[in-house]
Amino acid sequence: MIDGHADSILMVLAGERTLTERSDKGHIDWPRAREAGVTCTVQAAWVDPVYYPVAPRRAHEAIDGLLGQIDAAEGVRLVLRADDVTAAHAAGELAVLLNIEGAEAIQGSLALLRNYYRLGVRMMGLVWNHRNEVAEGVGEPESGGGLTRFGREVVREMNRLGMLIDLAHITPAGFFQVLELSEDPVLFTHGNCQALYDHPRNLTDEQIRALAAHGGVFGISFVSSFMGRETAALTTVADHIDHVCQLLGNADHVGLGSDFDGATPPPGLEDVTCLPRLTAELMRRGYGEADLVKILGGNYLRVFQQVLR
Repeated sequence: MIDGHADSILMVLAGERTLTERSDKGHIDWPRAREAGVTCTVQAAWVDPVYYPVAPRRAHEAIDGLLGQIDAAEGVRLVLRADDVTAAHAAGELAVLLNIEGAEAIQGSLALLRNYYRLGVRMMGLVWNHRNEVAEGVGEPESGGGLTRFGREVVREMNRLGMLIDLAHITPAGFFQVLELSEDPVLFTHGNCQALYDHPRNLTDEQIRALAAHGGVFGISFVSSFMGRETAALTTVADHIDHVCQLLGNADHVGLGSDFDGATPPPGLEDVTCLPRLTAELMRRGYGEADLVKILGGNYLRVFQQVLR
């Protein structure tokens, strides 16, 4: 099983817990992830807007924290290549892939991007919710803005390096511009379906089809506010997975992107140990083994194998 997005280092940086020990705080730690059958967790280094003036420093603190939590644990490894995920699965270990959530962390510098790659970062989201040197986020007033000239350079350099591009939080204009420009398939690691719930962080059917045509993967989030906070439930997450599969006619371009430790999940998915309940719900709806393998990690792994080199 691969989960495409989590923010678990935040509580560690706040001194509230570790990831090496099982905790009743937060949604993911390494012991609970392994108990739930997770093979790979994508962990974000997110820079809160309050830190934007010193964004690279804050990103480095988060990366240092994540690397320290990996180093301090037995049976946990850093993902540098797709083979690290398959090797972790074979060994019964947990693989952790590092993601920078928002290009504020590179402050307009391709050199910083390359140095993050050297540190072990293998994914970057181009934006969070705001405008930066790379692109515009969905939290900006509607402007139709997308990729900047520098943003185009970033996409090309990420392709050259073999870094995964995450389109979560980007405007529709930027979304389609990246699909046109990127030579590699891209990811949208955490969001939901606009057809089922109107929210700026959700994808339209047109976007879902375009992402799939480019070979990408849509990570369905567990964020209650993206599905209707008052009515969201475990079954609602399954509804969004269903919608993608029915829209595309297959299960080849959908995965999980919980946003654990970064948002409020619905009842029934209170933490990572509840993931088997979602598997059971998909089985109840008639998903067979081949499609479950794709949804629960195989689709992400395919893109990892194409991009991480």
